Amino acid sequence: MSDDHLQRFAKKVVELQERQQQRVDEQLMLEVARDLGMSEAELLRVRDESRAAKERARALRSAGNLDEAIDQLETAWAFNPLDVEIAYLLADGLYTRSQRAGDARRQEWQRALDLCRRVLEIAPAHAEAPALLNAIKNNDPSKQSAGVPVGLIAVGIVLVGVAVLGLLAWLL
Repeated sequence: MSDDHLQRFAKKVVELQERQQQRVDEQLMLEVARDLGMSEAELLRVRDESRAAKERARALRSAGNLDEAIDQLETAWAFNPLDVEIAYLLADGLYTRSQRAGDARRQEWQRALDLCRRVLEIAPAHAEAPALLNAIKNNDPSKQSAGVPVGLIAVGIVLVGVAVLGLLAWLL
């Protein structure tokens, strides 16, 4: 099987997911493979590639290479969007990266939220997904205010206090 088949398969599956015309399931993946002229052996290779990419992603994440881990998870997910663990790991990675970069990665935060919700739709008893979903929701970048630095608040309180004392001294 050529790498071209793998790439075309992954591209088609991702395209269908992004359009969200229909939920990608085992039957749809078989239809895509058949439409591309892939054999069952080639489809098994796709799944092997997905597993290998997931394991590389885990190793990269453990080594602190978040960006490369996310790239591997994207590949794994494109080859096998039915793997709940890949979706969870990708959601976690995207959320973590979005927290490091703030507003610049708002789309990644949203995608992490969508993926985590999908994990819970498919596997409601997933052990870690509820906590991740909570963390994602609680750190919505659109709801976080820029905030006033604590130092500025302290200076304001001191200035108000001095003004009040000055006013009292003047009145007495």
